[in-house]
Amino acid sequence: MQNPLKNIDQFTKNIIIVFLGTSLVNVFNLIYQLLIAHKLSISDFAAFNTLLSIYTLIFSSLGTIQLAVAKYCAEFKAKNELTKAKILLSGLFRKTAVLTIVTFLIFWIPSGYIMNILKISSLTCGYILAGALALSWILPVLLGGVQGLELFGWYTSAYVTMGALKLALAFIFIALGFNISGALGALLASSLIGIIIFYFPLRHFLFLKNTEDSTDYKEMFLYLFPVAISYFCFFSLVGFDMVLVRHFFSEENSGLYSLAQMLGKIFLFLPAAISIVMFPRTSGLKARNLDTIVTLKRSLLYTVILCIIASLVYNLFPGLILKLLTGKVYLESIVLGRLFSISMSFFALLFILISYFISLGDLRFIKYLFVFTLLELFAIVLFHKSLTQVQLVLCANAILLFFIHLTLVFKKSHKE
Repeated sequence: MQNPLKNIDQFTKNIIIVFLGTSLVNVFNLIYQLLIAHKLSISDFAAFNTLLSIYTLIFSSLGTIQLAVAKYCAEFKAKNELTKAKILLSGLFRKTAVLTIVTFLIFWIPSGYIMNILKISSLTCGYILAGALALSWILPVLLGGVQGLELFGWYTSAYVTMGALKLALAFIFIALGFNISGALGALLASSLIGIIIFYFPLRHFLFLKNTEDSTDYKEMFLYLFPVAISYFCFFSLVGFDMVLVRHFFSEENSGLYSLAQMLGKIFLFLPAAISIVMFPRTSGLKARNLDTIVTLKRSLLYTVILCIIASLVYNLFPGLILKLLTGKVYLESIVLGRLFSISMSFFALLFILISYFISLGDLRFIKYLFVFTLLELFAIVLFHKSLTQVQLVLCANAILLFFIHLTLVFKKSHKE
């Protein structure tokens, strides 16, 4: 029997592998959130979503370590300098292990105060959040190593295992009556398992004892710092609205918004596989002074196709989709879902462009991203008469940012 992937290039094959894996993980995440939406009250679901938004915001900011590691490992691999990759991964693994302990203490000590501000009575949730955030240092180092070395088989299988475990544990913990802390505890446990799995393909690249380290961490920090700012800004754009809605609106309204936001995450993360595969490819091409625009165009095209299909499916059957996803259908959530399909589709395209810029070390985009992040937050603070108004702010900002970044890309390509 002829192999159907025989005539497909390696870039597209990797996208297919990672897409299938991340799609399965998205299904697990979907069922995970569906389970939580069904089992928890609308108020508890909003509280969980608020904690998840905080976790995502900080994890994604620290996730810039993954990009830096992936970029350098991809360049070392392209130049056949794997010894440098071993030194880099070993040094970062030891340093982030120390930061993990420090971070846990920083969030564990004031956890009661944090939960009080968020109107969450469970102190256990604060402890679990502290543990999950602490692991956010180590996991990106391992992820970046696997991604940069293009070990996408391991990358995909580990993610699928983490997603399946998170779902299974959430079901067990919630059935035992742990509610919000159970849902969050499943996330923490899956992160621990992920660290263990990712260690295996990198075991020959990680030395726990001190070795001669010639890595220029100053150069990496100078690269990492602006990247961290850009990731913090991006995930503030797509996640901090939930925190503000939780603050400005009633528990019932914030619950309605969180149901629609759950749908919006599908549009945002559905094309995630594309940026994961594109990043090391464009970094490697840049290291060899080869053209990267063709890869970017294909990545944007694949993202557009996925977002259009998802938007058509939801907008044709909004009630059915929301019923399947959340078990609850409200008119306002349907309207918000339509707006989320627009805002998150453009944010997904924007993320492709941001990943492209970062892979090349081109940081021209950061000033625009930073300014428009502040504008979005101020706009929500000023204009929040309704949930729809909040989402309209996101739609306008997403569209503007996408076209600004697209213009930056092709301005540079024309100059070259």
